Amino acid sequence: MKTIKILISTMFCAAVLAALGAKADAATIPVADPYFDMFPTVDTNFDGFTVGPGAPHPYLFFPCGTGCAFADDNIAGWTATSTFKNPGISGQWETGVPQTTNTFKTDPLINGVTPEPIVARVINASISQVVSTTAVVGATYTLNVDLGFNETQADNASVILLVDGHQVLATAAPSDGLTRAQMQNTGNWYDFEASYTATSADAGAPIEILLSSFTNGFGWGYFGNVRLTDSLAGGPVLDPPAAPEPATWAMMLLGFGGMAGVAAVRRSFRGRSAAGQLA
Repeated sequence: MKTIKILISTMFCAAVLAALGAKADAATIPVADPYFDMFPTVDTNFDGFTVGPGAPHPYLFFPCGTGCAFADDNIAGWTATSTFKNPGISGQWETGVPQTTNTFKTDPLINGVTPEPIVARVINASISQVVSTTAVVGATYTLNVDLGFNETQADNASVILLVDGHQVLATAAPSDGLTRAQMQNTGNWYDFEASYTATSADAGAPIEILLSSFTNGFGWGYFGNVRLTDSLAGGPVLDPPAAPEPATWAMMLLGFGGMAGVAAVRRSFRGRSAAGQLA
């Protein structure tokens, strides 16, 4: 009896979901070069210098220690306010062998597992990109970026999520259990997060990622492991109600009828039990 009831309940739930047209959407929003490991394949010119390609990666050209190099130039998919020109510098940095560059003890980790040896470095500048996805009413957009806290320079960088002009400054994830002041000069990487829920006024608006050292004045910033997600995969996203298909109506009626039948049998069983006890 219990098994029959479970089967009928499951059938009923499936019919209701089918009638409502539930579906799941992907949560991850594509970000161009989120790990900063894409490099130009040809030489470029800036400030009178011709640079690239070099080794071990095609565009790393200035050495900075064992296994370390950096390229102050435009990053694929990102827009920079300044590259190799004072007062602003931005580009890609290869972190090198830990504890040999007096910069970082570790690399940021992709998915918490894979080291990310190439990151973005921004000094008194910013890099940004507008993603291909636009805002959906009611969806919550969450940006996560790892910030590197250099052993020798204080990190004054900012991670900002912009939706239709609304700016949300990322803060350290609670799981880190440290204040930003406690993170300074540790040589470690920490996850910073910003979230924004789109309103009806934001429908179709652009979504932008801004990585900057402008917000807090002149300073150094190291960024890695950029992730942008939405809340659409957190549960079913229901389409506008539509008239159920005939087969769906039949399944729903079968479910209702089955549940009613179970209830009738239970009442009959209880009646016979009571009569037996009175006899």
